[in-house]
Amino acid sequence: MSQAQVQKILIPYDFSETAELSLEHAIFMAKRLKAAITLLHIVETVSFTSAISHAFTGFEKNIEDATQEKLDNLAKEIHVKHGITLNIRTEVGRIYKKICQVAKDEESDLIIMGTHGVSGYQKFSLGTNTSKVVMESPCPVLSVQTHHSRLGFKNVLIPIDETNESRQKVPFAVEVAGYYGSHVTIVGLINFSNDDMIRKFKIKVEQVEDYVAQHGLNSDTKYLEGNDLAALTLKAGEENNCDLIVIMTEQEPPLTGFLLGTYATKVVNASQIPVLSVHPAEVDPDKITVTF
Repeated sequence: MSQAQVQKILIPYDFSETAELSLEHAIFMAKRLKAAITLLHIVETVSFTSAISHAFTGFEKNIEDATQEKLDNLAKEIHVKHGITLNIRTEVGRIYKKICQVAKDEESDLIIMGTHGVSGYQKFSLGTNTSKVVMESPCPVLSVQTHHSRLGFKNVLIPIDETNESRQKVPFAVEVAGYYGSHVTIVGLINFSNDDMIRKFKIKVEQVEDYVAQHGLNSDTKYLEGNDLAALTLKAGEENNCDLIVIMTEQEPPLTGFLLGTYATKVVNASQIPVLSVHPAEVDPDKITVTF
């Protein structure tokens, strides 16, 4: 998906409070965008052997049947209350792997799931898997926490750093803001001191301002300086009363392989407001500025 053309929403659902909140966000969004929702419940296993054992264990089969009944009842309740038909899907396997696989199979445009943050990790909670899904998902991921129950987005934060990849999220963020009639807060993150670099960087940020204005949205721009881009992003979200942060999943040099997404992981785990994580486009980043 090149921009925010959200027609298929996937909700990993484990009956937790954050899963309930994710579903509320999905319903709110689906009604505005006329999108379809798939509710995915995963019975977690750690190996193929345990999956087979699960399938043939009578006690666990009863639990599975009861869970399916709850999911069916939930789907009926949502249909009656909101006029939305939920597609229910149950899978057995590793949670984050199954989420990503189902998103790929169903060509999902967006995953909405809860996260409990680094302080609330629990072994079988969806929150433990959110950062992994963010990094491996074939589509953007909207992560939400329970302390942020407000639906819809009035103020969307677009943090911009000096990397070309950072600006690839702008068309997506602007389209999301357009769906909700949001105000856009652009924050330039400066972690360098060279005057010429700062001048060139501010020109790039001005291009983002122009792009937002061309799409009929109001915005304001601020700059923050420091070495920790994730901390600066979170600070900007709090100080500007934003209710959505749009980030890229890979904005750092590939120094450590698996730790490539450190920025995204920090923001997703620590943010008190929803975070929309977008993967870099597979295009020449130098050509991105042509659209601004």
